Amino acid sequence: MASRHIVAALGLALAPSVAVAADLDDFFGSWRGVEVSIDAPQQPLELKPADLEMSIAGERGGFRLRSFSLARGRDGGLLLRPFDALFVLTETAGVFAYQPAAGSLLARLFADPSTGNPLEGDTLLWARLQDDVLHVYSLAIDDRGGFALEHTIAQLAEDGMVTGLSLRLENEQIVTVEGRLERAGD
Repeated sequence: MASRHIVAALGLALAPSVAVAADLDDFFGSWRGVEVSIDAPQQPLELKPADLEMSIAGERGGFRLRSFSLARGRDGGLLLRPFDALFVLTETAGVFAYQPAAGSLLARLFADPSTGNPLEGDTLLWARLQDDVLHVYSLAIDDRGGFALEHTIAQLAEDGMVTGLSLRLENEQIVTVEGRLERAGD
């Protein structure tokens, strides 16, 4: 029952007719997961609502996002990994570029994801704010020319936030994670 509620709420996140403009600082704060639903038909993946915890804070005119992302393990299975990235405003309204920090995990793994060239094996990482949805994208091209695209959304809702993460390899949806979060301390 809860997963149908989350799926319905996520569907609203993608419907432009219900979107209401939000300011970036409306997303700021610590968020605690209260519901989670996973669709990973070919990859076993277990998450608890607590795994969805997220922190968004204003920094350098943009924002720092602390959350999670998914990665493929050596055995081909999916792994949960920490995600900590700073995004700064670009010249394009509502679009933010990844700003690497010296020694950050993302910089060590992916060179400079804000300017990385996926055709050279780098990962390109960026974010955008559209209406009341914050989108974060990560794009990489594998050694066979296929792509890996991770797309995370955070949409403000009356009772907190609806979040969704999808990972696509080639044209195949590998996993979709959907959840509901509330402000920590509420």
